[in-house]
Amino acid sequence: MWTTDVRLSIRTTQVLGVTAIVFAVVAMLGAYYVVSLAGVLITETRVRAEMVANGIFQRTAQLALSGGDLASAIATDAGLRTMLELSAYSPHAVYAAVVDKDGIVLAHNDPTRAGFRLPPADPLSDLVDGSASAQARALSTPQTYEVRVPLMLDTGSGSEQFGEIRVGVSTLLLRDELERALRPALVTAVALLLGAVLVATVLAQWLLRPILLLRAGLDRLGQGDTDVTLDFPNRDEFADLGESFNAVSARLAREHADGQLSRAALASRLAALGRVSSGIAHEVRNPLNAMRIHLELLRSRVADVPAADESVRVLTEQMRRLDDVVQGFLTYTRAEDLTLVDISASSLFDELLPIVRAEADKTGVTIAVDAPPDLPAIAGDRTLLHQALLNLALNACHAMPNGGMLRFSARPAPHQEVALTIEDTGTGIAPEHLEKIFNLYFTTKPDGSGIGLALVFRTIHLHNGDIAVQSVQGQGTTFTITLPRAAGH
Repeated sequence: MWTTDVRLSIRTTQVLGVTAIVFAVVAMLGAYYVVSLAGVLITETRVRAEMVANGIFQRTAQLALSGGDLASAIATDAGLRTMLELSAYSPHAVYAAVVDKDGIVLAHNDPTRAGFRLPPADPLSDLVDGSASAQARALSTPQTYEVRVPLMLDTGSGSEQFGEIRVGVSTLLLRDELERALRPALVTAVALLLGAVLVATVLAQWLLRPILLLRAGLDRLGQGDTDVTLDFPNRDEFADLGESFNAVSARLAREHADGQLSRAALASRLAALGRVSSGIAHEVRNPLNAMRIHLELLRSRVADVPAADESVRVLTEQMRRLDDVVQGFLTYTRAEDLTLVDISASSLFDELLPIVRAEADKTGVTIAVDAPPDLPAIAGDRTLLHQALLNLALNACHAMPNGGMLRFSARPAPHQEVALTIEDTGTGIAPEHLEKIFNLYFTTKPDGSGIGLALVFRTIHLHNGDIAVQSVQGQGTTFTITLPRAAGH
């Protein structure tokens, strides 16, 4: 129950969100650029290889017209050998050769290969005409492709293939050139991401400043400091909200100074202030909803890019968490109209037992109740008090995963109040966390929201009551709630 949890702040979530959007867009555009550039390089390579092959073909045709043994002429012609040797210096070419119809080398840019068979490689045209994914896979592994030009010989009664010209092209050389071309684009992408982080940080600071100011002001009011003012910029769209908050705070300070403000009246005024503060949360949720819609559109467009799709998924999850934070803020500041009735402590506990016992039975927790039937009734809203006590009881069960004792008790208290106690023998709360457990969004649960105990604190103070906690790590925790008695008791 009281384990350590690291949660992202709203500012951090927004910075990560904007950065993830930019990363997704850069990744999508980068993938498109890589695929397009690879296609252009492959097409240009085929054009160059065909030019080399056509030049060799023209020289071979001249040798055929001179008569004599064409194979010997090809093997000994100095001009053809020079052309073959120069072709090896073309970008991406690894060899150029003339072979007979059986694939035996007649002339090669490497003279030592003459007389040996040259195994055929896949045609480069297949790679040029292939899909973008096929081209990407081909460039990722070393492989040789060929441009071929057939040599036809006129025999008098027709023509037959004498051999062919082959120019070999390496995907390894293509990949090296592609990587060199991508380096400036990679530098640009990194610059964009760094710029996105900077812009997101500035944007978060600007956008979330009113919420942070309002939250700090509410915390101070909740601690009893009634003379609180918020300093919103005069031209800020939340300036009217700041003026309303300051006016309410000033009135609270005057009434408190005059002794006219009881704890119940202060809780009522804070609830009224919550109606005002909820407006700012709605202002944040509207752009959040728009961002979530556009994220879904972006997801459909980058479904074929795994890296971008994963970034969009992470961003969507962070947007959901941010929406949960805003929803929790709305819940915490929502105005409550209390329906006060006379409630006995024993009836409150009786309503809780069926729900709590189902959770307690899972881990062998024993439940004990001590609430005298003649105890004075409490003036309270049954629904809100039921939810507050249930929250504390379930937390206690979670703190005893290996079993233990959960005790509900009630007794009279001074100043016309009734004290309700929920005590467990669980893991306890760390001393450094005791002063923070009622803070909004503070939690030590891995899956906690940080709202439950804050709502308990708010509910008790709306009833003009008080709540205290005592805990020893390894021994247990005790929550004591004091509530005013009903009129006439």
